[in-house]
Amino acid sequence: MQKGILEISMGVLTRPTSTIRSICQERPIGWAIVVYLVLNLVAALASIGLGDLGDLEFPEGGGLSPAFLAGISILLIIGFPIIGLLTLAVLTAIWHAVASLLGGKGSYGGLFSGFAFANLPAIFVAPLAVIGLLPGIIGALLFGLGSIGLGLWSLALSIVAVRENYAVSTGRAILIYLLPTAILLVLLGLLVAVVALPIGSGLL
Repeated sequence: MQKGILEISMGVLTRPTSTIRSICQERPIGWAIVVYLVLNLVAALASIGLGDLGDLEFPEGGGLSPAFLAGISILLIIGFPIIGLLTLAVLTAIWHAVASLLGGKGSYGGLFSGFAFANLPAIFVAPLAVIGLLPGIIGALLFGLGSIGLGLWSLALSIVAVRENYAVSTGRAILIYLLPTAILLVLLGLLVAVVALPIGSGLL
């Protein structure tokens, strides 16, 4: 690809199809990891900012101390990006397996890189978090609508990544992307049913 990370990132946001196609072909896994870690760090910082930890009052001799909450914040800043990266690696393996079963011809590294860069819209979480601090319902409403918009944008980019990595149609790419989610929901439903049935029987 021979491009810098900023050029690649701008390409994903402005020319998504051709850029993500190149990402999937060239598999810049190193840059993908850097981008994903930074995005998760931004998300962690935004969540801390929205929590208004500095505005909390602690009664003397009781409650959680500011030092304790500061420690939690540090753990969040360090742990959230790492957990997010590991989660992406596992989920990419699941999607790669599903795509392979459905006849897709692509690489795990290409899909991982594509998924990582597909999360680039999350960089706008930081300014969105500032908007969310506006007083009243306006801030919360704008933050909620903006978060939905960013989520849909990332979803569309992820589907493009599946399509370009496996050279499949858009319809099959949507199927590949949604199938693991559907299977997970079914398994969770079965688990809830298995747990709830004995409880319900005991109440009769």
